[in-house]
Amino acid sequence: MRNELLELIKNTILYRYDLPHVEKDISNSVFSTENDKCYETSDIESLSEIIYNSIIEYSFNNLDFEEKEYEKLHTIALKTKLKYSEIATERTKISHGFHGETILFCILYAILNSIPAISRGYFYNPLESSETKGYDSYHLVEKEGVTELWFGEVKFRTTHSSGIKSALDSIEKAISDDYLANNFLAMTNFKNNFNIEGTKIEEIIKNWEENPVIDIIEEIKKHNLKLIYPIVILYNKSTDGYDKSIENAINYIENRYSSSTFNISIPYSIYFIWIPVEDVRQIKLNVIEWIESKRPLMS
Repeated sequence: MRNELLELIKNTILYRYDLPHVEKDISNSVFSTENDKCYETSDIESLSEIIYNSIIEYSFNNLDFEEKEYEKLHTIALKTKLKYSEIATERTKISHGFHGETILFCILYAILNSIPAISRGYFYNPLESSETKGYDSYHLVEKEGVTELWFGEVKFRTTHSSGIKSALDSIEKAISDDYLANNFLAMTNFKNNFNIEGTKIEEIIKNWEENPVIDIIEEIKKHNLKLIYPIVILYNKSTDGYDKSIENAINYIENRYSSSTFNISIPYSIYFIWIPVEDVRQIKLNVIEWIESKRPLMS
């Protein structure tokens, strides 16, 4: 990742506190198996810059590009890795998932030190008219003999309620053996594009290809893998302030949902990353304007 972009991420997406927070009397979500994390952004222009520039890193596996390649790769990504069309309506452009997915990518890579196993852009098929299927990220962390699969989700909506509802309506499907197995097998189509050589993921896929009758979930368990499922929710900040924005989101979950037992047989963790921002719509409009005016990229 470009150093200037890396620094921008760290100076823009700023940690505030974990939940539960005793002094503020705010709990974490009923779904969370560990602390939720709360961030704020320094300003909407910088967050727009992060989305606009990180399209390249989000779309391609090689994070160390030559400067002369930036403009070319950015154009290629928009045409072949993202669902973006200049002739689409403004409403359609605003609704594109890449606005949030690039931020999820940047948080996992630059802040939480989770390395992309394969860039999300490889899963996009330009012949399809729908959003890219599967998890919103495919990252890895190797520590203490355990490989963590960071297969997260992100919602970037004007209201916390819309983002939460969209994320939780599909959570039982996402945290399941079937969905994990299907996503894992989908990665076999891109095994030559893995960002990390010699990972357990590559070993599992190799074993499965040599003997495709084996149960992929049993193979995952045998290699001591764990699923980490961060759910990033970006939404407009309450007029009552940052803390109230966080409290409102937690209360929304508490009043409408109860904790669930998921049909998954490997160890897993779920938690939310809450990011109230000043103006969701304006952030996305900035990115759209810069794409279509071909604003110069940072080096």
